[in-house]
Amino acid sequence: MEDGHAFVLDLTPGPLHAIYLVQDARKLTTRNGKPYLAITFKDNTGSIGAKKWDCTDEEAAMAQVGKFVEIKGEVELYKNAPQVIIGAMRVPDDDDIFREAFEHSPDFDPDELMAGVRAMLEVPDEDLRRLGAAYLEDEAFMARFEIGPAAQRMHHPYRFGLLEHVHSVMRLGEHMCQHYPWLDRSMVLLGLFLHDSGKVIELVGEEAPDYSLEGELLGHITIGINLLDRKVQALEDFPHRKGVLLKHIILSHHGLQEWGSPKPPMTPEALVVHTIEMLDAKMNAFQREQVLDPEKTDELGGMRWSKLLKRKILTSHQNHDPTETTDAADESAAS
Repeated sequence: MEDGHAFVLDLTPGPLHAIYLVQDARKLTTRNGKPYLAITFKDNTGSIGAKKWDCTDEEAAMAQVGKFVEIKGEVELYKNAPQVIIGAMRVPDDDDIFREAFEHSPDFDPDELMAGVRAMLEVPDEDLRRLGAAYLEDEAFMARFEIGPAAQRMHHPYRFGLLEHVHSVMRLGEHMCQHYPWLDRSMVLLGLFLHDSGKVIELVGEEAPDYSLEGELLGHITIGINLLDRKVQALEDFPHRKGVLLKHIILSHHGLQEWGSPKPPMTPEALVVHTIEMLDAKMNAFQREQVLDPEKTDELGGMRWSKLLKRKILTSHQNHDPTETTDAADESAAS
């Protein structure tokens, strides 16, 4: 199976025999009352939806998030997107799993990024510096922070994703504080470090992230504030106001109620954190969508609908060299 792994990115209509990681699975019922499975499979090139009609209890038990499943079936087009119709499925033998196809290989050194985060937490404000150190010294917290994903699907949904996201937004935060020197730099950097701190408990698994019980029932914002409460209470004489301001940053970092934040950003530092983290999340989504095949091509190049970004996007798959358009325009202007 190793040499013949069918990467999700390369799937086209036709027969399929492959092993995939289960990203999501639900047992549902048709209008006729028959059970079926709706599964999302993934490898390190992307994800694809699948259906198993008339599923058995045994098959439903196989489709566990984070587990591998070997399938035989057909790839079909549904609403211009490929999906798999499963004919048969089973638990694969370990020796048949091509694990390199499911491991996220970062294009960065995680140790280098972690060193950067530690350096940026050496902020001017002594109280906030002590608070940052309290998180860094928490072995259980850091064990998840350093390797965990930042989300289930939307952005950085892979091993080391949370570290990559936090390092990126903290670097952007430093630039923002240079541009607006009147900002509280310490508050911005601590807020960026902590805004997704609840993800260490909300999400479980690295290659196929899923929600924990706390994640489902509380969410990472509530979890992050609870973590902050415990850290602040353990620190001697930590100023109440600074704790409240940090809680507000965590609470408001999604920006709007309809996006999951009970309060909008009401301080300049909270607005900066929200703006930066939203930008970084969407840029990561754009970057991952760029490698996917276009659904149609036109004079603009390859266009596709992005489920992540909820809009049409121009992919990196182009049917023409963009310099040709430029050259033609130059010739037209010259004439």
